[in-house]
Amino acid sequence: MSDIVRCPSCGQANRLPASGKAVCGKCKTPLTGGHPIDVTDANFAETIGNGSFVVDFWAAWCGPCRMIAPVIEELAASRTDVRFAKLNVDQNPRTASAYRAMSIPLLVLFKDGVEKGRVVGAVPRNKIEAAIRQYL
Repeated sequence: MSDIVRCPSCGQANRLPASGKAVCGKCKTPLTGGHPIDVTDANFAETIGNGSFVVDFWAAWCGPCRMIAPVIEELAASRTDVRFAKLNVDQNPRTASAYRAMSIPLLVLFKDGVEKGRVVGAVPRNKIEAAIRQYL
C-alpha cells in the first residue's frame, strides 16, 4: 500500500510511489530526501500519520540542537526509507508537552503515527541510524 504524504511546500496530499523519486503533483517539490519538514501543533498528527518519521524536537536557543541539525539535514537528504521533521518546542508547546519533550534535542521515531522509540541528546549519526534500524 502506498503512503500518502503532504507536500512540505504547498500542502498538497500526494501518494508516494513504491520506488523512485517522488515529487509533488502540484508544485513539483521533492517529497522524499532533501530537507526535514517543519511541523507544528496544527499539522503534527496529520503529517506523521502515514509512514516512518523521525521528528527532531528542538529550540533555537539550544546549543546541542544546533550541533545535531546538520546531521539531521544529511540524513534527510540521503535516506528515502524514512522522512524527517522538525518541531520547535517553543513555538509548539502543545505537541512538545504531549510527547514529554523535557530534554532537547529529542528525536522521536514514529511509524504510522505511533511512537516507536526515542533518542535524547546530540548523538552521532551512527546512533541515529542504529535507532532507525531498531525502531523502524
